[in-house]
Amino acid sequence: MSEDDVATKLAVHEAVCAERWKQASDRLSRIEMVLGAIVLLLLVGEGSVVQVLRRLIGG
Repeated sequence: MSEDDVATKLAVHEAVCAERWKQASDRLSRIEMVLGAIVLLLLVGEGSVVQVLRRLIGG
C-alpha cells in the first residue's frame, strides 16, 4: 500500500467521520431543545407535562 493510498483512505475516513459527527451534533441539539422545553413546562407549572404534550401533539 503506497503513501498516496493511505493518505486517500485517511482523507475519506476523516470526511465520513466529520459528517457523522455533524449529524450526531444536530440530533443532540434537538434533544437539548426538547429537554429544555420540558424543564420550562415543569417550572411554569402548567399542569402535568403529559397533559401539555398531549395538547401539543393534538391527542
